[in-house]
Amino acid sequence: MHERISWIEDLTPDSLSICVDTALYSREALFRVCYSFTDKCYLYLQTAAPASVIRVRFSKKTSQADLALTAGEFCNELINQKVRMDVAAETHAIRELIVAQAFAESSLLDTSLSEADYLADPKGIAQ
Repeated sequence: MHERISWIEDLTPDSLSICVDTALYSREALFRVCYSFTDKCYLYLQTAAPASVIRVRFSKKTSQADLALTAGEFCNELINQKVRMDVAAETHAIRELIVAQAFAESSLLDTSLSEADYLADPKGIAQ
């Protein structure tokens, strides 16, 4: 364990690990965050005990990388993604209603143009 940051495990000069509980953060949120950090470091995920825990290993891409800082940012982004997904789930029904209402008020197919000749320009678009 890191002396100052207790949630960091397996600290070496070039890598460290943290454990993420998928009972708290969904796998979808975890993978979204992992994907967003692939530009900063190399990531390797593996299951750990108990089964709901995933160990995330961070490895340096560059010698100047501060993995403890990166791991902290990673954990904050996990919270961010969790909240985003919670809000999306809470507002899913209203978003569907808004989209349905928007399409209900406009005609997706203009039936008046179904027999129109494109050269006639019935809507006066060319002017």
